[in-house]
Amino acid sequence: MFQHHQIHTRPLLVGAIVTLCLMNPLTLSAHGKATGIVKERMDMMKTMDRQMRSIMAMMKGKSSFNTEKISAYAKSIRVASPKLPALFPEGSLHKPTEALPLIWEEWTQFSALTEKMEKEATALQVLAVQDDRAKVSLQFARLEKTCSGCHSDFRKED
Repeated sequence: MFQHHQIHTRPLLVGAIVTLCLMNPLTLSAHGKATGIVKERMDMMKTMDRQMRSIMAMMKGKSSFNTEKISAYAKSIRVASPKLPALFPEGSLHKPTEALPLIWEEWTQFSALTEKMEKEATALQVLAVQDDRAKVSLQFARLEKTCSGCHSDFRKED
């Protein structure tokens, strides 16, 4: 039986950078075929994507602004960030990876971005408990920009 999948486009946000790991249905079905280290990193990225989307919904007023959830999501991203380089062993380019070989050619830059993600997520975690929506929003944009920067440099375009 033929199933029709609606293709989702990336949301355009005025003054914000595109969110982490936006995936269309073709990517999601390909993700299901991932194995080994590629599956591990795709699963981690998918989790971070859900967390970033949840925070974005709060920032846009589509769900209640919840500092406890924001702090918890930021903590999860902070904890995951230093694990990312180990999930990209050289040559792990088997399908359905979206990683570009440039990761290993520019490993120092890639590693620096994962460190920056950890720093930005830590700052978001701390600010969230202070319940200052404006500061949280600005810090979330910094984290989002870091994620987007890594994706624009080291991930295949959809």
